[in-house]
Amino acid sequence: MLAALAVDAGRPVPVEALIERVWGADPPEGARRALYAHICRIRRLGEEQDTGGRGRLPVLRRPGGYQLDLDPDAVDLRRFRRLVALARVSGQPRDRQAALLRESLALWRGEPLAGLRGAWPARVREAWRRRRVDAAVRLADLEVHSGDPAAVAQQLRDLLDEHPATESVAEALMHALYMAGDGAEALRCYAQLRHRLAEELGAEPGHGLRELHRRILLGRPPRGALYMPSASADPDTDARTGSVGQFLLAD
Repeated sequence: MLAALAVDAGRPVPVEALIERVWGADPPEGARRALYAHICRIRRLGEEQDTGGRGRLPVLRRPGGYQLDLDPDAVDLRRFRRLVALARVSGQPRDRQAALLRESLALWRGEPLAGLRGAWPARVREAWRRRRVDAAVRLADLEVHSGDPAAVAQQLRDLLDEHPATESVAEALMHALYMAGDGAEALRCYAQLRHRLAEELGAEPGHGLRELHRRILLGRPPRGALYMPSASADPDTDARTGSVGQFLLAD
């Protein structure tokens, strides 16, 4: 229940949305009464425990719902989202964008909503995984031209191990490998991804990846920035928090 409130810290959440987040699309009889009991429990926990110097965790009644009256920056991925948005503001120096993205990615210390089951936590996890990948690819694109492309390539290898069929990661890795002078490894990366996509999805790599592959074969430098944000609906934000993590475990 605290997770369902924390993802929208500082904003009211309708009772119906809380019920769906906690019990799914087919809630049991008495779900509304159980919700009120959970709210009371969270209020007691907030009164009994300090939240890392940020004060208590008041749950406020709002028309039609409840609101966790907490600074959104106390929720790691709400802060992540804000930092990524700042990095996207046009006209900023590349080093400033990179610094903001590094700060945002440093907030990832585990899986969002770890241990929570159900459709809503799964949707949130997947949406925020995509956001993390987008930020990491964007950072790699910034760093490959201003730092050590071989080091960037190693970071991207690790990311591709986590997301082996994600084209944006493979494309960024190919770019970094080529810029590091290892075009042969970039071509092997393409071949491996193409095989995986064919085996698992019955699909071919997208246009951007095919074009990068063609340019590497011809020995031409990759064009411009590779980063393109995932086209995904704005998710219900996550509930991985630093200061309220102990309460999430309790509920």
